[in-house]
Amino acid sequence: MEASIEMANLIMALANLGPKLVYGRTIELEELAEWTANRSGLTSEEVERALKAVRSALIHYCRGGAAVRLPGIGRVRPTVDRDGQVRVRIVADSELDRALGNRGAYRGEILNRANMGLSDAELKLLWDAEHPDDPLELPLRRAS
Repeated sequence: MEASIEMANLIMALANLGPKLVYGRTIELEELAEWTANRSGLTSEEVERALKAVRSALIHYCRGGAAVRLPGIGRVRPTVDRDGQVRVRIVADSELDRALGNRGAYRGEILNRANMGLSDAELKLLWDAEHPDDPLELPLRRAS
């Protein structure tokens, strides 16, 4: 039971001091369609219709229990929770992950960027300096 308390402290430290993306605005369909049209030879109206048709196809196939793979984008599949609520799960394609995950590829703002890659011990030093009355207790490492 005590280990969960220690983990909660580490989780709290990560939530406060760990790197976090600062999300920009949400790009809506019209802007996405225009951007895509400028690079595809299609009109923005054609792109919008195609995207809406893809959405309809996803609904159709997922309602039947199928997963849909969109190469370079991801896999869309239905899932169900323990209460029977069916939802959609989207798993990013590894190509999409790599496009954002390559060092320096992400151009958005990252809070606590300097804390990326810190070890638990280094995170503890930061936490303890900011919270001297509530020192961070790290979980014990199990021998392998």
